[in-house]
Amino acid sequence: MVSEKDTPGGKAKPETAVAPVSTPAPEAVTAAPETAPHSANTSETAPAAPASSEAQAAEIIRKHVLLSAAAGVIPLNFVDTAALAVVQLRLLKELSELHGVDFRGDIGRSAVGTLFATVAPTALAGGLLGSMAFNMALRSVPVIGTVTRLATQPAFNSAFTYALGKVFQQHFASGGTFLTFQPEKVKTYFREKFEEARRRKGTAPEAAPAAA
Repeated sequence: MVSEKDTPGGKAKPETAVAPVSTPAPEAVTAAPETAPHSANTSETAPAAPASSEAQAAEIIRKHVLLSAAAGVIPLNFVDTAALAVVQLRLLKELSELHGVDFRGDIGRSAVGTLFATVAPTALAGGLLGSMAFNMALRSVPVIGTVTRLATQPAFNSAFTYALGKVFQQHFASGGTFLTFQPEKVKTYFREKFEEARRRKGTAPEAAPAAA
């Protein structure tokens, strides 16, 4: 823009007015909107509820009943008895661990012997121990000894192990330990479970609901 200005003693000179230079406004930075992290709407799978101690105990008893039956067909003298003792002590050990009870093998062996004496008269009256004694005499006889063992020993082992497991499961579940176990007080219950197992001919007694 040009304007005229009077100067002393002369003609007015045009004056150029310098327009202020406008600095360009800083470029607006357009920030991209932050994308919120995409949360997948996936529901966490809840862990399966652990089996109850009763169900676990029933499974432990079932497993050892089958093992004790298998021990009854071992053809070597006294090896089957030793195998059965190992199975039954392991049964007591696993049941005690399930209930957080300290395992005592010496008390366990003593309890097994006492409870065996409890059912011995009943088994003998039913002919089972008589058959077992006959089986012992026939072990050296080919074929006959094997057939007799298959007919008697596994059935007795299974029934005895089942009753043993049931007695100790009830004892541990009620807060008992090996130190407080008194065979005299459980003889009736033990005999009931032993007879219950013997009546289930050809069926696994542990497969029934674990109702003590």
